[in-house]
Amino acid sequence: MSEFTKRVLFAICAAPLFVLIIWVGGFLFIAVMLLVGLLIQRELIHLLDIQGFRPNATISYLSLVILMGGVVFQEYLAASFVGVALIQISVDTLEKNRRQMYRIMSTMFCTVYPALGVLSFVGIRELGSMPQDGYGLLLILLFMIWANDSMAYFVGKNFGRHLMAPHLSPKKTWEGFAGGFIGSGLGLLAATYFVPVEGYSFAETWPLIFVISIVGPIGDLTASKIKRAAGVKDTSTLIPGHGGVLDRFDSLLLSAPVMFLYLRYLVF
Repeated sequence: MSEFTKRVLFAICAAPLFVLIIWVGGFLFIAVMLLVGLLIQRELIHLLDIQGFRPNATISYLSLVILMGGVVFQEYLAASFVGVALIQISVDTLEKNRRQMYRIMSTMFCTVYPALGVLSFVGIRELGSMPQDGYGLLLILLFMIWANDSMAYFVGKNFGRHLMAPHLSPKKTWEGFAGGFIGSGLGLLAATYFVPVEGYSFAETWPLIFVISIVGPIGDLTASKIKRAAGVKDTSTLIPGHGGVLDRFDSLLLSAPVMFLYLRYLVF
């Protein structure tokens, strides 16, 4: 079976399941996002280990669990952030390690980078005046990212001439980047038409076309830079035909926080 066939078959099975989990929401969705975050952390820790940074895996995993607990019990959210910072700094400061600062900073990165994404996913799911509003808002994000990636790939492959960041990704072009804007717009149109959310029509959310089209590729290139530095093609081999969990969520990890802030403070 070819890698492309594996990729398609996995997407056909996984995408509807993920959408169903978003629709159910609640503790199931939170638990799944925590699992996604932990798997991304595992991949990041491995990639940084290869580069000699040696992040503290136990503390990183524990920190994400504490932060997710702060989301569940929101009255303790601020305390969870302070607690995580104190734990990480204290543990790595007391540890005897010649490369102590590398370890502290890499541990923090392996905590904050995945946490930004998964906590924002949960935050978006909780937005809106009706129980299923957050479901529609997350579909907007997913539709835009999927359409952006697809259109960027199509335009880049067929019309791409000018490389965007050859030192990170030799196939990304500025033409593909421009095509991604069209994809994001089409994704937003489709999502707001098929899953309308009161107060979040196309008229209120069209600026997200620019936000997602810029921030999404930055997230993609961030993962590419980490992989390039580690000398690997994929973050892991966990997902058949796709690589690792970070490979699937790279564009979402930065897009979700920006979208959450936009919806929470400029629209909601």
